Amino acid sequence: MPSTPKLQLIPAFAVPFGLTTVADAQALNAELKSLFLQREAEGDRYRNPQQNSLKTRELFESHFDLFAWKEPCVQRLQKIITDHVLEMVGMINQYKRKTVDEFEVYADAWFHVTRKNGYFVNHNHGMASWSAVYCVDSGEKPGEPLIDSGVTRFFHPNPAASQYLDAGNLQMGLAAFSTGHKVFKLQAGQLLIFPSWIYHEVSPYKGDATRITVACNYWFRHPHMEVQQGPRVR
Repeated sequence: MPSTPKLQLIPAFAVPFGLTTVADAQALNAELKSLFLQREAEGDRYRNPQQNSLKTRELFESHFDLFAWKEPCVQRLQKIITDHVLEMVGMINQYKRKTVDEFEVYADAWFHVTRKNGYFVNHNHGMASWSAVYCVDSGEKPGEPLIDSGVTRFFHPNPAASQYLDAGNLQMGLAAFSTGHKVFKLQAGQLLIFPSWIYHEVSPYKGDATRITVACNYWFRHPHMEVQQGPRVR
């Protein structure tokens, strides 16, 4: 008697995220923090002039030309982030290293300084392929985590995913099949990479210090692929 074929589980429509902790980031973060706070203090000279309703007045957002700054700490961070984003691109697309090395890389980048009650509402970065956020300073004291403070929350791309829950789908443990949102609470030195199309927000920061992050969007061009371009970084 022929055996019954085994049921094959197929994980489809998963959203890829990349998360890493930069080695020996303490000194780099100290330099970045000092620089960013100095630039924030200069007010409109470095502030993004495009004010909108996505962010609150407790959050300072810089111009998007951060990676063009010549300060060594900024250029070091640019290389760290770009190298990791390229690693992600290679992994996801199953490119050979030679193909990745041929890419022209373009990016916008900026920093945020967030004080108590500052937040950023739900949005995405529709005109880029990959985005990243790097945490310079979480604004939290060691051992005293602030619950749900300054978390980056990614919304499930299918708004109907949890419209009906019962015993049949309530506890699907595999991340690829989750019906809920994905939350990251970044600590200093952590880098998060994600597809630019996915909607996300930053919840209100509840600390008394400053939360400092760097965000960036990436575009790529290959000799045999035509794509929209932004400011080139490599």
